[in-house]
Amino acid sequence: MRPRSGGALAGDAPTLEGRVAVVTGAAGTLGRAVAGELTLRGAAVVGIDLHGEDCVHADIGTAEGNAAMVEAAVARHGRIDILVLNAGTQHMAPIAEFPDDEWHRLLDVMLSGPFFAMRAAWPELIRRPGGRILVTASTSSFVAERYKAAYIAAKHGVLGLVKVAALEGAAHGLTANAVAPSWMRTPLVERQVADRVRLLGKPEEEVVAELVGEQAARRFVEPAEVAAALAFLAGPAASGITGTCLPVDLGALA
Repeated sequence: MRPRSGGALAGDAPTLEGRVAVVTGAAGTLGRAVAGELTLRGAAVVGIDLHGEDCVHADIGTAEGNAAMVEAAVARHGRIDILVLNAGTQHMAPIAEFPDDEWHRLLDVMLSGPFFAMRAAWPELIRRPGGRILVTASTSSFVAERYKAAYIAAKHGVLGLVKVAALEGAAHGLTANAVAPSWMRTPLVERQVADRVRLLGKPEEEVVAELVGEQAARRFVEPAEVAAALAFLAGPAASGITGTCLPVDLGALA
């Protein structure tokens, strides 16, 4: 993956030199920021997505796609040290109208997929001390919201999975953690703005103002801020942190 330009939030030293990172959802706004941040810190990054010219194309909502992802990364670099499970998707509808296929699609991408990824990559991640599992969770991992049954269920569930991975990985020097961003101005959120306009019957300006108003800093979180948090958890300074979720939420949960 190509590093992003700038790097104001990147570490001053290449703390991930010699490490190989796999990043899912790498063609999206946050995925590109994470891949760029890890690259700036010295890691060799393998981006995974359904599309994107710099990415390995794999369906991480399936066991087969995750096995192919791991195989591709090992074939390219001979190892995996950092597994960043960042892929996400959304569908908003009332529970009584929530389509079966959307329920399964969201849980496949954001709950079953991370499990399949961890299982497939586990032998590589414990091959040597210092392995890292990192998951992009959400403030929706802690609170609920109308019309987002599948997303809320997946984001709550993946934190339990992270804790189990932390316990099982501890003896091998493997840590597992998550970050919980709040609202970022990404295409995924832009589509939710349109959904909220439709479902809540409010004008777009009011919907956007409400999203910003949920955050104490009265602005959207920047993808670079989330990427920097993930990069910290991937590095040696976070070796004593495992089984936890770090909010990057501008005070939303507070």
